[in-house]
Amino acid sequence: MSDHTEAEGAEHAAEGEKPKGKKKKLIFIGLGVVALIAGAGVPMFFMMGSDEHAQEEAAVEQPLEEARRLENLDLGIFIVNLSETASFLKTHIVLEYDAALLEREAAAMMGAEGGAAHGGGGAGGGEGGEGEGGTPHLLQKKETAIRHVIIRILSSKQVDEVLTTDGKDLLGEELVDGINDALGIEQPVVSQVYFTEFIIQ
Repeated sequence: MSDHTEAEGAEHAAEGEKPKGKKKKLIFIGLGVVALIAGAGVPMFFMMGSDEHAQEEAAVEQPLEEARRLENLDLGIFIVNLSETASFLKTHIVLEYDAALLEREAAAMMGAEGGAAHGGGGAGGGEGGEGEGGTPHLLQKKETAIRHVIIRILSSKQVDEVLTTDGKDLLGEELVDGINDALGIEQPVVSQVYFTEFIIQ
């Protein structure tokens, strides 16, 4: 019986060691799983956060882009003498402008001038819309100032300044800035100047 008791004691001792070993294995496996989840979960958490941030930014930008309505206005041909030479420049200019912004500005100006002079409010007469020949009223009203700015900028250039592609790009940017200043509106209405003809003689 003592052999039997010793055998049972040894068996229980072996069984006692096995559960302790199994517990350690389970703890290490559990820690490994937690480490894997944390390793994969933390970057996913930050990526999801940036996706939400990007979606919020896109939602804010989308109405702004939808609010823009780009249209073109053909200003015709300009012929000017270039500075310091006997050369002249003949160019055909087309403006790209934000028609929706012009309409909002025209409506705001009508509201500021008082509705009684224009048939009340901004709903009657189309005063804020297009003027003669499809030209927006505000651009038509400022056409003299726009043409003056274009002639002044073009005639201030030298031949070598406008012969290259970069020179034409810089000239276009300068014209956009000058025209937007002439319009006197806080936000830039004109976004691009296109040269559909460009001849220097």
